[in-house]
Amino acid sequence: MCYQVVELYAACRCLYYQHAVDRCPSYGHHGVEKRTIWVGYSCAAHAAHQAAAANHFTHSSDSGYSSYRSVSKGYK
Repeated sequence: MCYQVVELYAACRCLYYQHAVDRCPSYGHHGVEKRTIWVGYSCAAHAAHQAAAANHFTHSSDSGYSSYRSVSKGYK
């Protein structure tokens, strides 16, 4: 069986690297099976977008969790 490894970023699914086909003796007589390897988290373009979105939520409690109710009552 012929394989091709494709590396994709886990969060955004953008292509990181596409390897050449690993050919078997029957290459050309059957299909190529793609195998996906998940790498990193997100590409540079999407990481910048996610960082900007994360800055929108700057108020959080000590536990790392916050809710509308705790913010509206002034709890930190």
